[in-house]
Amino acid sequence: MAKKIKIRPLGSRVLVQAVKQKESGGIVLPDDVESGKDHITAEVVSLGTDDEKIKVKKGEHVLLDAFSGKKIEIDGEEFLIVKSIDILAIVEQ
Repeated sequence: MAKKIKIRPLGSRVLVQAVKQKESGGIVLPDDVESGKDHITAEVVSLGTDDEKIKVKKGEHVLLDAFSGKKIEIDGEEFLIVKSIDILAIVEQ
């Protein structure tokens, strides 16, 4: 993601963007398209206004339930706004 996003979620919500995973055949798919997955990996793009309740940082990769959050489109790119309590884990890299 090259552009700076000018959206800051309210409260303890977090703006994330799904991380694209490369398949062994070279096909790149967003995590939520893969069949049988009940979670997605996403990058934290923007944090909400309630800093005390948010335990992740901008740029971290996180695991989310595949059905959590609200999908939005900004400049042709798809993002999710999720509650910080819906973040299942931080992916250590």
